Amino acid sequence: MNWLKRKFLHLVPLLALTAVVGDAESAVLIDDFTTAQSVFNGSTGPVNVTGTQLGNLTRIITAAASPNDAETEVNIGNGFLNISNDSDSAGTASVFYSFDAVNLASVADGLLFNISLIDLSSEIQLIANGTSVFDFANLGFQGLYEIEFAQFSNPAAFNNLTSLRLNFRGAQSWDGQFGSLTADSKNVPEPSTLFLLTFGLAALARARYCKVVKTPKAG
Repeated sequence: MNWLKRKFLHLVPLLALTAVVGDAESAVLIDDFTTAQSVFNGSTGPVNVTGTQLGNLTRIITAAASPNDAETEVNIGNGFLNISNDSDSAGTASVFYSFDAVNLASVADGLLFNISLIDLSSEIQLIANGTSVFDFANLGFQGLYEIEFAQFSNPAAFNNLTSLRLNFRGAQSWDGQFGSLTADSKNVPEPSTLFLLTFGLAALARARYCKVVKTPKAG
C-alpha cells in the first residue's frame, strides 16, 4: 500500500505540470507570415497559407494608395507582414482570411499581434465573419498587442469563425511591420508561475512521502 502511495505522490507534480503546460500551449496560430505574398497598388490572392493551425486557410491582401498616383505596398514573407507607403501616400492595406469554421472562443479570449515596427499614426480595424467589428484603434507601440474578443461588436462570432479581415490605415508615409498573428488567452500562466506551482507541488509530495515512510506499522 505504501509503495502505491509513494508512486502516486511522485506523479502529482508531473500531472499538475502537464495540465498547466497544456493550457500554456493553447494558443492557436493564425498566420506566421512565412507564406510569401506581395502586392503593389492593388490586390492579390487568394493564396493557401501553410504557416497556420486553421483548416484550409487562404489569404487575400490589398494595398490602396492615396492619392492614386502614390505608392502603397504590402509584402509578406520571412515571418513578417510589411506595409509601406511612399512619401506622398496615406494609403490603406488589408489582409482577408477565409478558413474552415472554428470555435476560437473555446481556446482563447483574444487576438495577439507581434508588432515589430509601427508609426504612431497607424490604426487597425478587425472584422470577424464580415459583421463583428473592432473599430479602428491606434496601435501606438512596439511589442505584443492584444485585442480581446469581448471588444468586438458581436463576440459570439468567435464561436463559429470562418473569416477575419485586418484593415490598416495611417497618416502620410506610414509604415508597419508585424510578426505572427495568433489567438491566445491572457490567462496563460507566466513561466515564473509554472515554476512556483511545480516547486510547491513537488515539496508537498515530498513531505507526504516522508510521512508515509516514517509512519510505523500498527501492532
